[in-house]
Amino acid sequence: MIMKRFLVLGALALAGCAWSPSTGGSGQLSSTIDGIDVWTGGNPSRPYQVMDTVQRVGPDSSATYGQEEELIAADAKERGADGMVVLSTVMVVSRMDLALDRPIMAPKVQAELIKYQ
Repeated sequence: MIMKRFLVLGALALAGCAWSPSTGGSGQLSSTIDGIDVWTGGNPSRPYQVMDTVQRVGPDSSATYGQEEELIAADAKERGADGMVVLSTVMVVSRMDLALDRPIMAPKVQAELIKYQ
């Protein structure tokens, strides 16, 4: 059973590294962060390849979606990407505050790092 889980996780990890070409779509270029195009609400209007899918979760509710997008954009630039497609922005439980016995919420941003063709 444990070996089966490792095989499934390994397959998922390798699949996440594969590049998949896309032809473009209906997204909006919402901003550019340090030279990285940030697409929201859909795919870029020009052909691109997905380099990787990444996500960031802030430390707590004092973090913002914008801050998490900036950190993803910095990672994208370091990896040689041209842009990122924001897939989702949600609030999630980042940890439990044991003293107050309540969850600590934080912003989570998931995005694809892309390279234009």
